[in-house]
Amino acid sequence: MQPNPLPWRQALLAAGLVAACHGEGPTEGPIVDGHARFTVLTPTLIRMEYAEDDVFEDHATQTVGVRSAPDVPFTTEVVDGERVVRTDGLVLHYRRDSGPFTAENVTVELLREPGAADVHPDWSADADPDNLGGWRRSLDNKAVRQELHPGLLSRRGWSLVDDSDTVLLSDDGTTFSQRPAHPGAYQDGTFFGYGHDYRGALGDLRVLTGAAPLLPKKALGVWFSRYWSYSADEWHDLVASFRDGGVPLDVISVDTDWKEMRNAAFCDLVNRFSGARPGDPCSWNGWAWNTDLYPDPAAFLSWAHGEGLDVGLNIHPSINEVDPFYADVQTSTGPLLPDAAVPSCSLLQADPGHGCMVFDWTQPAQVEAYFALHRPIAAAGVDFWWLDWCCDGSSAIAPGLAADPWINAAYAREHRQMGSRWPAFSRIGGSYQGGSDGADHGLLGALAERRSTLHFTADTCATWEILGFTAELTVAEGAVGLPYVSHDIGSFNGPRAPGEVCDGSSIRAPHLPDDLYVRWVQLGTFQPLDRLHSNHGDRLPWDYAPAADAIARDFLRLRSALVPHLYTLSREAHDTGLPMARALFLQWPDEDEAYAHPTEFTLGDDLLVATVAAAGDPATVDVWIPPGVWFDLFSGDRLEGPAVVSRSVPLSAYPVFARAGSLLVTQPDVVTSAVGPQDALILTTWAGADGAASLYEDEGRGFGYETGASATTTLHAASADACHTVTVDAPTGDGFPGALATRSWEVRVVDVDAPDAVRVGAGEVPAADTAPGWSYDADQRTVTVRTGPVDATQATTVSVGCP
Repeated sequence: MQPNPLPWRQALLAAGLVAACHGEGPTEGPIVDGHARFTVLTPTLIRMEYAEDDVFEDHATQTVGVRSAPDVPFTTEVVDGERVVRTDGLVLHYRRDSGPFTAENVTVELLREPGAADVHPDWSADADPDNLGGWRRSLDNKAVRQELHPGLLSRRGWSLVDDSDTVLLSDDGTTFSQRPAHPGAYQDGTFFGYGHDYRGALGDLRVLTGAAPLLPKKALGVWFSRYWSYSADEWHDLVASFRDGGVPLDVISVDTDWKEMRNAAFCDLVNRFSGARPGDPCSWNGWAWNTDLYPDPAAFLSWAHGEGLDVGLNIHPSINEVDPFYADVQTSTGPLLPDAAVPSCSLLQADPGHGCMVFDWTQPAQVEAYFALHRPIAAAGVDFWWLDWCCDGSSAIAPGLAADPWINAAYAREHRQMGSRWPAFSRIGGSYQGGSDGADHGLLGALAERRSTLHFTADTCATWEILGFTAELTVAEGAVGLPYVSHDIGSFNGPRAPGEVCDGSSIRAPHLPDDLYVRWVQLGTFQPLDRLHSNHGDRLPWDYAPAADAIARDFLRLRSALVPHLYTLSREAHDTGLPMARALFLQWPDEDEAYAHPTEFTLGDDLLVATVAAAGDPATVDVWIPPGVWFDLFSGDRLEGPAVVSRSVPLSAYPVFARAGSLLVTQPDVVTSAVGPQDALILTTWAGADGAASLYEDEGRGFGYETGASATTTLHAASADACHTVTVDAPTGDGFPGALATRSWEVRVVDVDAPDAVRVGAGEVPAADTAPGWSYDADQRTVTVRTGPVDATQATTVSVGCP
């Protein structure tokens, strides 16, 4: 595509105010200027490469997947000794023949930020005090807020990703190589010039690094796991308790105790101190089921699937030298090396008398042998693997390689080979060997995780401070492009006794205070993933007093209700690069308060959530209400922003607010979410403004969505005086197996007077508790319309109070 010269340039030339072009005019493709090469990837994203030997690199790296974008228009010219590259988002100036890029020889104008000062990109590793995002490998054994590694977004309006040393990937991503040596200076980086368009920056990151996968629909419901040696029969009883208690359940992740026990005497010794039952297994590695607990693993997995549950198994990546499968590994790789941290690894395999052997994931044969251990187990029906790489010496150490993203990408490929849409479920961004927080390789690893990983943040202690920080971490990692973050809801290790450290070495207090437990469950309701998990602790509603029990059940049901909304947000993350839980500054970048409330976020664009991280019933929370009109989902209060308000939040409620005009799709109470589309759906809108939203649907698993097997339905709300309409458009897209021909809607219009008439389509419906029919709740000022079955392939409009 060849764009016309920009009008400003034509005018200046005609007036004789600038010299004529010395160099190329409008163009496509990389721009080579001496030892420098520039590639325009988007209007606000330019790759800058300097090679003194003129040997440029075109392979993908572990971080960067895209090297060219031929449809992006730009112009380039040489003016007064400067190479000038102009897009409709920025203008880059490089002083020709001035050597490697520095803050002195490169200037960038940010065209989408009127009045912004020129930018001088600095290639040093100095910290950016205006950085807005961040990440950590994990929260293992943390009880207080932690510092974060810097992310992509910054209030200064630009970022530079220096990818000069990152390993190169093969076309299929299964092998890597170090970058070739250059005899002179070499730089390879990408400049992001977004101004305050942070959403655009995350879209650019998606272009550069690749899209996040769409989660399987099941992943967005309620999870349960526990470090506890459940037997198959105990899982049957536990799931029955969920069903009998009216608590939905979609995923179980079976912790490490599913593995065979190596040394019963040693485990009995361990169990005296761990809170486990006498006779329980305690091995963290191993590649065979414990048939005392699971006499028929395939039958267990089949039963779970019959209950509507996806199942994951915990993996610690090492192998005992007497494991019966070790001989097969040696046939493929030769002998593995014993873990250098022998006491740790040997104790974790519950067999101190034998060697704990570890894998070098930089070696293709060892990677293949490692995953070959998984495959006979997966064949019985495992949906995903939970890589719990924390405590043994398997490694992926090479110059320029970020270990977590490397092995996580391998797990994502393995899942795909299994036919599973699940991404890797793991820690992120660094490596076990990378220090206390796993940082390695210039801190770039996390930018590659979006393609393959659901972040498991791991083993916290139960404190109010860490509860608030988990919300902050989710938001921060969303702002570096990672949409899927999963915390141990309720914490892993439980509360600390006075003076104790949070190190997981023994059971602290498995039972939480009622208010702390409830606030954890409430936060999980509005996180990207909601996974109840603990170290032998109490995390089920019925473990708590009746009032806390009832509240927790209500919020777990609310989580399940939100699945259609969350699934649509997962699709948005895949398509746009936006996270599910969104920092306030993504919508209100010019409001200072949007930067001052790091534990507050929006779930999508129209649900505002403020984290409660304080004891008491009620607890007092200061909430920033953004511009516009917002409604408290629990009290019904109408608030107008921008304003900071103090809210007294009873334990039975949570500070969640819906924007006027917004539309929220939920599902009714179900014991487990349907894999595909749900028939009856609830559509709620808050009157006072016009709005639009969408509902995304597909088969819920598999990869048909990648080739268009899906449907998106646009929803509209409009208010004019006493007339309110809600329209469900005909779906667009190629459709998919299992798509519904008819659907029943329950449409709720909030903050309206009692109407004289209600219509579904052209037909008036009666005021009755039937379908079709409508009712009015004067206390909630809400009209509820039940449409009955309507044609799901055609548009339907519900009119409330319209002439």
